[in-house]
Amino acid sequence: MNSNVKLIVSYEGTHYFGWQKTKTGPSIEEELEKALTIILRQAVSLQAASRTDRGVHAKGQVVNFVTDKPFDPKRLEYSLNCLLPGDIRVLSLGIEKESFHPTLDVTKKQYRYFVRNTLTHYPEDRLFSWHIPKPLDQKAMVKAAKHFLGVHDFSAFCNSIKENCYENTIREVIRFDIEKSEDSKFSFIIEGNHFLYKMVRNMVGTVVYAGLKKIEPESIPNILSSKKRASAEVTAPALGLTLYQVFYS
Repeated sequence: MNSNVKLIVSYEGTHYFGWQKTKTGPSIEEELEKALTIILRQAVSLQAASRTDRGVHAKGQVVNFVTDKPFDPKRLEYSLNCLLPGDIRVLSLGIEKESFHPTLDVTKKQYRYFVRNTLTHYPEDRLFSWHIPKPLDQKAMVKAAKHFLGVHDFSAFCNSIKENCYENTIREVIRFDIEKSEDSKFSFIIEGNHFLYKMVRNMVGTVVYAGLKKIEPESIPNILSSKKRASAEVTAPALGLTLYQVFYS
């Protein structure tokens, strides 16, 4: 009898070429498949909620695979964490209903992007946040972020539309909040049902430019309506982005 196994996986993406296997370098998918193959003594095929890019982190990536091998979930979770590199961890592992699919069943995803807005970068943050020493105007950034809420054509905020073969570029942003800690660390909290390639990082880069007074927040509707990638601003670096949580009905 087959088991549909669901994993919640956390990883630091610094040294990986993204989630998906690639010929150019190590990937999260490859490391996880390798460990599972050793333990189960059979090849497995993984599906993930999000194909995170090179250098992007995850706190709550959702993954599944199907196996006909009998196993104890707790022992398999423990064995995986013994074999996996220290920058990849399985946080939970269990059996789901046969029809569960980590990509197709998603209702929304939450990404968080972190910006350290201090003159000197904190060493513990250097791999997990974008360091911007110049002052950021939080009010301007909040105004800019509000223009992304709702359903829009996000062509201007997508890289490589043709290569990704999108049927359409209409997406819905459900939440875009910006919080600031006492030690000047900004958290950009973004939720949506689906995202285009580099869409989150492109939105964050544009909002940061509004915070630096390089563009006006009110210019964003015009950028959206242009549908041209060249109209938008800088792409935020990968290191500040974390796939935080994936939601299902």
